[in-house]
Amino acid sequence: MGSRLVGYGSYLPEHIMTNQDFERLMDTTDEWITSRTGIKTRHFARDDETVVDMATIAAQRALDNAKLTINDIDLIMVATTTPELDFPSVGVQVSGRLGAKNNLPAFDLRGACTGYIYALHCARGFFTAGMHQRIMIIGAEKMTRFIDMSDRSTAVLFGDGAGALIFEHSSSGYSGIIDTVVMADGNEFECLHGTPDHRIAMNGPETYKKAVQCMPDAARYIMKHAGITAENIDWIIPHQANLRIIHSCAAHLAFPMDKILITVDQHANTSGASGVLALAYALDNDIIQHGQLILYPAFGSGLTWGAALIRI
Repeated sequence: MGSRLVGYGSYLPEHIMTNQDFERLMDTTDEWITSRTGIKTRHFARDDETVVDMATIAAQRALDNAKLTINDIDLIMVATTTPELDFPSVGVQVSGRLGAKNNLPAFDLRGACTGYIYALHCARGFFTAGMHQRIMIIGAEKMTRFIDMSDRSTAVLFGDGAGALIFEHSSSGYSGIIDTVVMADGNEFECLHGTPDHRIAMNGPETYKKAVQCMPDAARYIMKHAGITAENIDWIIPHQANLRIIHSCAAHLAFPMDKILITVDQHANTSGASGVLALAYALDNDIIQHGQLILYPAFGSGLTWGAALIRI
């Protein structure tokens, strides 16, 4: 039992926040931000623009891309940590916005920056068990809800956006979501977490240290489990948090940077939307081709981390 990718879509808010914009708001410079993060721009949602708004647009674009309607989908999973409402789930609200009439189940996953990998992990299990035929995975975040504009160490790191992927059941086990692994360590909670007053608390050096250890470990695990080596991988799409982390992970894996997709410079860290937005960007720009093998490692608050192996 396998799957195949049949549609994708994405949405980025219109307002682009540049490093120069931050220079006017706080004691920082474009050079300082770029040298430490690789980020040049990020998209900020409007005050009245919600996670559900962004997720719905990305989902409709994925349906249009796949030439499907919402009633052709039989499960929605949304990776998000920034919903405006505690309940109902973003997934349920998206299905309602799109006019679903087939009572499809929908739920959210709160895996932080690893959320989309957790969603892919669940989707692989559902397909393997024969429980669902066509699954939509959405990553959607409004990280600006948590940004403290007086904290230059975190304010410049994040952006907003949403992406959606549609997978359907396939008899081939060598396409779509081939393999996944997910992990967590709640003992490291203090490294990176949200606060009750909606701020981001982060120990930057410790988070960096864990990220450059955990993402390569997950990548090695999944390659070993799948019986492949780095030479078999066409592209790595890492979680887009920080260019220095990506460079370090590439060095750990001895993987050339020209085969690693980079969008952090344009989108910044969009948490659970990161990997979905990056893949949509690559497909929109013909960077990744049909049949290519993608390694997807991610790391986030929790601590959570994992990886997925996908053939496009």
